[in-house]
Amino acid sequence: MTGDYIKKIINKLKKKYNTSSPYELAECLNITIITQPLGNVWGMYKYMKKNKVIFINSALSEFEKRFVLAHEIGHAVLHPKSSCFFINENNYISNIKSEYEANMFAAEFLIDDMAIDKLDLDGFSFEQLASSYYVPVEIMKLKFNTNYYKE
Repeated sequence: MTGDYIKKIINKLKKKYNTSSPYELAECLNITIITQPLGNVWGMYKYMKKNKVIFINSALSEFEKRFVLAHEIGHAVLHPKSSCFFINENNYISNIKSEYEANMFAAEFLIDDMAIDKLDLDGFSFEQLASSYYVPVEIMKLKFNTNYYKE
């Protein structure tokens, strides 16, 4: 799946449900969210008995939970009958196709193109932009590499 295809899906979801919150989107999509200790696993998506369930590690920060939820919603939307694990920050740079697509989904969902100001692109580092949009630096780089730096 291309970034443009994923962006179209996200635009449809945001328009249909009128939300930019991953928590509200999960509710609209009837995805059950369970927050509990998961050891070294940050999160996972499971399709169980025709139900979509996302588990999020309760030990994560709110910032990390928000990102992991968006990533796992990506799996629920793009790979609905799969079961996927988000192990740790190494998933940000995974070469596994389904993980890359879930990261693209999270990047496109959490970083609104309309909110990105040209001054942001020219005047700030990836770290500063990531902090202001509450996403991991690697996801900010993924978003910019796919949308702004066509080489």
